[in-house]
Amino acid sequence: MVARKKPLKVGIVVEGESEIAGLPKLYTQLGQRTGKQFLRPLRATADPCAPIPVLVQALRDRVRLAIAKGADMVVILLDREQQNHSASARARAIENAIAPNFSVSVRVVLKDRTFENWLISCPSAFIKQRSRFPHFERISRVVEPGRADKIDKPHRLLNDAMNNQAYDKTKDAPKILHHANIAEMARNSRSFRRFLAVTGDALYQGGSCTSREVA
Repeated sequence: MVARKKPLKVGIVVEGESEIAGLPKLYTQLGQRTGKQFLRPLRATADPCAPIPVLVQALRDRVRLAIAKGADMVVILLDREQQNHSASARARAIENAIAPNFSVSVRVVLKDRTFENWLISCPSAFIKQRSRFPHFERISRVVEPGRADKIDKPHRLLNDAMNNQAYDKTKDAPKILHHANIAEMARNSRSFRRFLAVTGDALYQGGSCTSREVA
């Protein structure tokens, strides 16, 4: 009898609170699309806008820990924030600086511009939480089609969809992503498609510039 091949394990290193709480809510869908097992995110105390040598120093220990926990590859997720440089060029530069330190693949993805841009990339998730986001239509109006990465202040948009409340990173992010659909997120966010490509989603192995999701 042939032994069943174990799925590759993907370690995730982040620098934000909302990613720690929210990303695991996508793991079932990510596993179905990539055939990989995703490990619980590890948080690095890092400024994504810091010079690359400083950033690498802050990230190295978390990457090492992810490998110790069984990761066969590690993906580092960083915010682009308001930096004007090319996201892909910055990601490559960080990869080139940190990857040679490790025997497993280490990839870098820059969220454009923050994790909250990924949250708003799935407008249907807010429809399912009408009591929390009564003005949910304000999100879909500006995000669709394919414009989630272009929203400069996604926190403001999230607050605008609420009713006399304020977005809470650690409480709202997991609730939003619990209702999120990865295909919809990919349709509306190029940087999320890049994350799918890096983690092995077959739809985006040829490139992530254009959505390949079926509507």
